[in-house]
Amino acid sequence: MDFQLSDDQRALRAGVRELLAGRFGRERMRAALDDGTGVDRALWRELGEAGFFALRLPEAEGGVGLGLPESVLLFEEVGRALLPGPLIATHLAAGPVKGAAQGGTVVAV
Repeated sequence: MDFQLSDDQRALRAGVRELLAGRFGRERMRAALDDGTGVDRALWRELGEAGFFALRLPEAEGGVGLGLPESVLLFEEVGRALLPGPLIATHLAAGPVKGAAQGGTVVAV
């Protein structure tokens, strides 16, 4: 079994890292938590437009059609960027909840 990342997976990771670079750091995360806002709606929509929440949805349903390994790469980068918000809940609800896949709806558990 080969556990090395494919070229596509490395490109995905680099793209997400670039998208999130400089968006959320320790200071901004602390400010968001102190303010109680937590979710940057503009960034949420941008993540939706980039396919973040629809990553595992089939292409026939408007998704990207990738799998769990690619989702893990995304969430590693989100952790690196310290991005707050109900990312996993929105990601998992992208199919059944209207607007979640596009980042228009924030899904909280």
